Amino acid sequence: MAHKITKGKKIDQNTKSNVISLRAIEAAESLRSLIDSLSLSLEEKVAMEDQINDLSHKSNCLLDIISNSKKNYQKKLFFAYREFLKRNIDAVNERVGEL
Repeated sequence: MAHKITKGKKIDQNTKSNVISLRAIEAAESLRSLIDSLSLSLEEKVAMEDQINDLSHKSNCLLDIISNSKKNYQKKLFFAYREFLKRNIDAVNERVGEL
């Protein structure tokens, strides 16, 4: 549901949140599909899929919590969360480099 503003259209916050959640769900589904395609034991597959589901859910919850915080804190919180994610990506890249 879009709301008109003086110059152009603005997507409301719920729509933005839904789009972001959908992207995260799609990314998690892609990873789950990869896990399913690998020759892993059932135990390993279930453990990885459970972790992906949990991580995806918690990430969406944190984004919602930050979005619902005071406006003057949101930018700082989003930047800090982005830095946290970047450091996690760096750790993954290091592990890939070790292979």
